[in-house]
Amino acid sequence: MPRLEEFYAVWEQVLKSNSADVLNEIKVATIRGRGGAGFPMGFKLEACRNAEDTTGNGTPRKYIVCNADEGDPAAYSDRYLLEQRPHRVLLGMMIAGYCVGADTGVLYIRAEYPEAVEIVKQAVRDLEAQGWIGNNIKGSGFNYRFKVIKAAGAYVCGEETALLNSIEGKRGEVRTRPPYPAQQGLFNRPTVVNNVETLACVPWVITNGGAAFAKLGSEKSNGSKLVCLDSGFKRPGIYEVECGTPLAKVIDELGGGFARPTKALHIGGPLGGIVPLQKINALSIDFESFQREGFLLGHASVLSIPQDFPMVKYLEHLFEFTALESCGKCFPCRIGSTRGKELILSAQDGKKIDRALFNDLIETMEIGSLCALGGGLPLGVKNAMQYFRTELDEYFA
Repeated sequence: MPRLEEFYAVWEQVLKSNSADVLNEIKVATIRGRGGAGFPMGFKLEACRNAEDTTGNGTPRKYIVCNADEGDPAAYSDRYLLEQRPHRVLLGMMIAGYCVGADTGVLYIRAEYPEAVEIVKQAVRDLEAQGWIGNNIKGSGFNYRFKVIKAAGAYVCGEETALLNSIEGKRGEVRTRPPYPAQQGLFNRPTVVNNVETLACVPWVITNGGAAFAKLGSEKSNGSKLVCLDSGFKRPGIYEVECGTPLAKVIDELGGGFARPTKALHIGGPLGGIVPLQKINALSIDFESFQREGFLLGHASVLSIPQDFPMVKYLEHLFEFTALESCGKCFPCRIGSTRGKELILSAQDGKKIDRALFNDLIETMEIGSLCALGGGLPLGVKNAMQYFRTELDEYFA
């Protein structure tokens, strides 16, 4: 398989390199997490590299975990990478493992992606056949193996600590932090958890250099980003754009404009911001412009909200979704989402919502929830309250 041999030539070079130098290239590139938070990958890797396995259970072990539990509506970039470019993800995990001294890579793949699970398993078998993983790989003294796991079918398991619990066979619920996974993660051992797209960036960085990657994109968002457009666009699909590309260009030139009358875009999944059309020109595909304008780029899934769809029904759906998917560990998320749904439902039956009470509710969820499921929901709700006030005012007292 000459193409694979050519692709993995960089891996054989990595195995001959100083792991600190390889990590430095990733730090120079300033790869930010593509899964939503935008946290620098190099920081996680360095923290895990410097951490000690304190479990005392025999041989010291560290893990690289690929979070492939892609659950956001209109998001399918992880699925594309796993099914069409699995070796980019696997090699990214192997290089990350070499940087931190991890000997095991775990892929936690969404249960609704059975093709991805089988394709990745076959790719792992191909690696084993070529001797690129296993014990004492190519005489380097470095050991690495993969474990592929079908996820539990719960949205909250996309949160890194709930994901770790699920891998361990426990209930998929959020852990309190600290300790952070880099110090005490999977089976209480140092662990790096990264999203599929984040890990897929690594081979390019190591092949072309961190400085080349850093030259792409905007000041604080380097490289490129996959963007998913839903069926509300004339040309729905997945597009790779350089970070900093105007959102309007993505919509008009790549997506071909809207296929139906649209009043807003929900970007970054259920926990992302609801962007009214008048704010599109203020945004570009980078973390900083979205943060500055009060939205969230997240996974860069773009879901269009039709002009004739009532915003109050959309908010009802968001609260209902969060109530259904909450792991139940913290009450601001568990109870707050249920109370929010009840208030929205009662308002549609003619009972006005006390605005101060509603604001207190979403503030409690935002600052009191243990993870982004309860803590992120208020962003879209507040966006809707701000930009669609004339539509929603009739439901509030």
